[in-house]
Amino acid sequence: MELDDLFGGNLDNTMDFLKEKKAVNSDGIYRVDLTKVKDKKKGYRSVVRFLPNLTKDGKVGQSAVEKITHYVDIKNAKELSGWFDSPKNFNEKCPLTDLYYNMQNSKNAILQERSKSLKYSKKYYSYVLVIEDDQQPECVGKIMIFQYGKTIKDKIQAERNGEITGVPCNVFDLAAGKDFVMLVKEISTGDETYPDYKNSMFKPEVSSVPLYNEEKSTFKNVPVADGKVDARAQGMVKDFLFKREHELEEFSPKKLSDEQQAKINEITAYLTGKASTSFASSKDSKPSSDDFELDGIVSSGSKEVPADEDDFFSDFA
Repeated sequence: MELDDLFGGNLDNTMDFLKEKKAVNSDGIYRVDLTKVKDKKKGYRSVVRFLPNLTKDGKVGQSAVEKITHYVDIKNAKELSGWFDSPKNFNEKCPLTDLYYNMQNSKNAILQERSKSLKYSKKYYSYVLVIEDDQQPECVGKIMIFQYGKTIKDKIQAERNGEITGVPCNVFDLAAGKDFVMLVKEISTGDETYPDYKNSMFKPEVSSVPLYNEEKSTFKNVPVADGKVDARAQGMVKDFLFKREHELEEFSPKKLSDEQQAKINEITAYLTGKASTSFASSKDSKPSSDDFELDGIVSSGSKEVPADEDDFFSDFA
């Protein structure tokens, strides 16, 4: 897709992730840290703006990276536990998916119970600009990568279809997108707790993307003309979009390595009772509490958002 489409064009081709398919955040991921919530009844609140994917080579990429992963959680053989990107990401047969269903569909109660060690997750990754976050103020003004699941993906889809207001909106739109208010509470299911995003919502009004002035610690929305970001501001917006520490493509699914293939063979043998329990490697993928959650650009004809152009250009001159 051409760069001109970033500031005013039909970016439907960047929304394929909406189609169903068969240190502090040192990795660049913006995480909702529920341990920092002061009032659990109110939960975690922040405001972010979804951003288009302007790649390093100056092209407009997909707005989200979609990735299917498996987490193997074997309590009695920690050396076999770890994360694996599913070959289903590449429309290939997945050995862990096959293993799960073979065990689930067996008439052996032990195998059915052991199949619970195999977890499935489909996540989406997009750039976001953090606009408000009292819990993690150090993130405000930064462009980070947000990992989200079906709940938020469905909210993006609902806006795209106009299900909420009756007017379709591409929330990644730089000229007329929407800010996203995250309202997250911790809920429990059995022995597990996880964040609940269902009360999060997009603001009803459309707006142009706000740029952050680091010296003043303030945001100002870019001016819009004829349904596009004002031509005078496009260079500033482009530069701002590149002010990020990590690239979205870093989170793209990866093919299984030979070592991972061998480890999956050991996992299969162990769970089906054929293991030699001798498999161990210092290179194994180790799970992290930050890794797993259960939850889990510019369109023409949009309503223009008024802006004080003189103030905007003087602030970012």
